[in-house]
Amino acid sequence: MTNTPWLNRILVSTLLSVVLFPMAVGVLIIVVVGPGAATTSTQPSATVSQVAVDLDTEGSMVRVRGFTVHSSLASNLAALLQDAEQDGIIMGGWGYRTTQRQIELRRKHCGTSHYAIYQKPSSQCSPPTARPGTSQHEVGLAIDFTCNGRSVNRVSSCFRWLQANAAQFGLKNLPSEPWHWSTTGR
Repeated sequence: MTNTPWLNRILVSTLLSVVLFPMAVGVLIIVVVGPGAATTSTQPSATVSQVAVDLDTEGSMVRVRGFTVHSSLASNLAALLQDAEQDGIIMGGWGYRTTQRQIELRRKHCGTSHYAIYQKPSSQCSPPTARPGTSQHEVGLAIDFTCNGRSVNRVSSCFRWLQANAAQFGLKNLPSEPWHWSTTGR
């Protein structure tokens, strides 16, 4: 990161904070500053990371390290991913999906009939898949994580890390799906 005037005199408390800097139309820079990163130096602390976030056309969805999520979840997700990486946990996955994509997944996991797509209980699908209009993914408040390119399961290092740490970032697990984490646990 190069020396920039807006970073020269940031004084940061020991609590996690996020500073947003508008850069251009549709782009923000989020500087996540973690514990122990208090500095007035012109040299950025090693605990300061820069994450580019692209706004979608509606302005409510943002991209954080390849995840599209609701803007209210962006700073927590950026901090979660950074903390996980510091612990040697590399996660990928996806968040927001359109209702059309939810319908496609229901066809694939539940069947092609109107009943299968719109009425069948999600627990009868393989894997369980929420009915269109009820998924937290459709509002950008859920994430399906992968761990080193593989599905997250209950014995994976990513699941154990999420189970121990995700709540501090506002995420809860849907018990029937170890990969699925959302703000509501649904």
